[in-house]
Amino acid sequence: MKKGKFTFVMCFIVALILACQPGTGFAEGDAAFTLSKSAEQASPNQALEVTVNGNNLKGLYAYEILITFDPDIVELDKAESKLDGFFLPPKVDNGKMTLAFTKIGKKAGEQGNTVLSTIAFKGKAQGNANIKLVSVKALDPNLAATEYSYRMTFDDLVGFEWAQMEIETLASAGIIKGTSDSTFSPGNNITRADFTSLLVRALNLNAEADGNFNDVDPSDYFFKEVGIAKKLGIAQGTGDNLFDPRVSISRQDMMVVAERAMKIAGRMLDEPVSDLSGFSDSGDVADYAINPLAHLVKKGIIQGDNDMIKPKDTAKRAEATVIIYRLLKK
Repeated sequence: MKKGKFTFVMCFIVALILACQPGTGFAEGDAAFTLSKSAEQASPNQALEVTVNGNNLKGLYAYEILITFDPDIVELDKAESKLDGFFLPPKVDNGKMTLAFTKIGKKAGEQGNTVLSTIAFKGKAQGNANIKLVSVKALDPNLAATEYSYRMTFDDLVGFEWAQMEIETLASAGIIKGTSDSTFSPGNNITRADFTSLLVRALNLNAEADGNFNDVDPSDYFFKEVGIAKKLGIAQGTGDNLFDPRVSISRQDMMVVAERAMKIAGRMLDEPVSDLSGFSDSGDVADYAINPLAHLVKKGIIQGDNDMIKPKDTAKRAEATVIIYRLLKK
């Protein structure tokens, strides 16, 4: 097969996987997909091997698999298929990896238990690589598709059901992290640095940072993201080139920073906005925050709490997650 034709076939197959809607090719709950890891903890320059397994398969012809990992701890070295067919080079983006494979021609799908592919990571730093299987889109030989979701959940979301879907979705995608393997601490305050870092990573913002705030040190885990936000004008500090990174962010400042990030990412245009008179506490909103908040209200990103914005309250981790989720949907 000529190279040009090969590329066309592969693009077509991937598009087909993405376009197919879940059908009846697999009995939901029968087939399962799992990851086997040589270790949970990574070490600098050490290999960490991952095996992608298919269990109780009933005619697997093609698949698209989403895996997340901590890009600060490990990086992809290589991946390869263990099945005969065409395997796309993994697509990696900020801790998210997509694997895609298909058989070609009139061939039977895979049956039973089998290894689908292997992935080799290289350690960058000491720590938990947090390699997670998020979802699998599987096609049978008739191109009927089924989607399997392995959504991450936490044990402490009681009382925060209004944010549970957003928390689980973004955690599964590796955009946010829990405070432990089983807890998210949704009611805890979120700091100015942590929310800014979340925005930068979630929106894939980048810039050549040529400086940082005086109270953000190179050893801080948020140094890179805050530097990018400063360069782009998203983070403007509190005066005297200070950022107060570990101070809890207020709800109105969270919204102002989010609106700036949306504009930088090209997801929001300067346009006429409605006022905030529909909220009973609109008079509490600082002057600098009125237009940004009105923009987010118009976009449906801010919906208020019992007709209140509560601009001066500190933002909670659950609230920040919902904001990030809605930004990504726009």
